[in-house]
Amino acid sequence: MRIAYCTNVRLPSERAHGHQIAKVTQALRDIGHEVEIFAPYRENTIDQSFASYYGLTDTVHLHHLGTIDGIAAWWAPGVVGLKLTTFLFGRILEKILKKRAKDFDLIYTRTPELLPVLSRIGVPIILELHRIPRLGRRRFLSLVRSCSLIVTLTSPMRQALIDLGVSDIPVIAEGDAVDLHDFEAVPDPAATRESLHIPSGTAMIVYAGQLESMGLSKGIPELLDALEILTKRGLEYRAVIAGGPENVAERFRETLPKPLSKLVTFTGHIPHLKIPTLLTAADVLVYPAPKSDHPFFLRDTSPLKLFEYMAAGRPTVTADLPPIHDALDETMTRFFPAGDSEALAESIRLTLEEPEESAKRAHLAKAHVQHFTWEKRMSRILQAARIV
Repeated sequence: MRIAYCTNVRLPSERAHGHQIAKVTQALRDIGHEVEIFAPYRENTIDQSFASYYGLTDTVHLHHLGTIDGIAAWWAPGVVGLKLTTFLFGRILEKILKKRAKDFDLIYTRTPELLPVLSRIGVPIILELHRIPRLGRRRFLSLVRSCSLIVTLTSPMRQALIDLGVSDIPVIAEGDAVDLHDFEAVPDPAATRESLHIPSGTAMIVYAGQLESMGLSKGIPELLDALEILTKRGLEYRAVIAGGPENVAERFRETLPKPLSKLVTFTGHIPHLKIPTLLTAADVLVYPAPKSDHPFFLRDTSPLKLFEYMAAGRPTVTADLPPIHDALDETMTRFFPAGDSEALAESIRLTLEEPEESAKRAHLAKAHVQHFTWEKRMSRILQAARIV
């Protein structure tokens, strides 16, 4: 099958959406389909190719359309710049896809803003939905009905969409996934720990992921509070917090409480291909979250890092958010209430002090994540669309 993947984001990108697009398109190729990616021209500090940056096994055809980056323009700041980029990109994309409509059997997108354009091409559309907009819902609901299938990232998001009246087209829930090949032949954990200057026998606590995104905290303040509690209680540990944006990482470095200054390392952004090396060296992997009623936490999140944590085979402690239960349960991790630093600290302590129980949970999580590879995910999606 010939597939046009359409997105309005910068590619390649150090953010999680770029990694997700790379893995989705690679999986589609791995299961036998032809894929071309259409993305807008964007100014980019990454000088590697799309394939090399994400470590793809072959080259995916990536078309950068246009010559103006509205987001980088000083005269179109913030949301205005994004809307301008999407508008200009959409005009060029529509012309190209209309000319090449017979070249594609399917259009795949995770960008609802492109549906007004894509719906005029006359090719079946699969929409991978990462959020439900709060504004303009009537128009949004009208546009999604132009799709052959809607893929929501979580079960709560699927139910919310159905509750809004989308019951006349198929809606399935498929969270993010993991590339298990990334976890093959990782370096010796002892060498990784040594490179991070972590003394032998000292517990290594790791978080890997965005520190903030879309203006939302990802729970790093709560994690730091928990680490400070563990320090006061005499736990010997080192913590590594990996991820960007870099200005946010620098802010945390500058405001780190003095008791944590020699115990916590903020690495900033690290290449995604090095993440498995870090994760497999950890004694405990932490997925924190703030206490919040934001839909992202209660309905929409299917974090890539959680699937990578599971694949690493290391013990985890996880904020108890409703969407997380799509991926794992209490037999595979130790849950704690989101936003509760005291409970997070206790969960970390118990995970370290009960190694046999923790290893058992990690083993079950690693076995369970075999169902969440990108190839299996994309096969299920295409089968649900009844296109293959």
